[in-house]
Amino acid sequence: MTQVPRIMRIHLVLLAVGVTDMLTTLYWVYTGSAIEFNPIMAAVLRVSPWAFVAVKMSTLLAYVGVMEWYRRRRCPALATIVGRITVLSYLGLYATSFSFINYSVFFG
Repeated sequence: MTQVPRIMRIHLVLLAVGVTDMLTTLYWVYTGSAIEFNPIMAAVLRVSPWAFVAVKMSTLLAYVGVMEWYRRRRCPALATIVGRITVLSYLGLYATSFSFINYSVFFG
């Protein structure tokens, strides 16, 4: 019996961060507490929340798929490093953009 390779933990973290970003963005945008900072995703969100979810999940899953392929076929160490940099960058951009764009949410 062939064992199915597990997904790297860092990619599971990335998926969790991405889904959290997606859900909080939808909630905050539709309650009027925030805006979508990314102009491409803002345009997608204007089409519909379902389009936003589809694009967000597609991009996250495509990234994880490519990095998992790379890990299995090329260089696991590099895939791990890139995954960590991606998660840290995503968290940093998320926190920074939300803070600057939605400053009034925190400081009136």
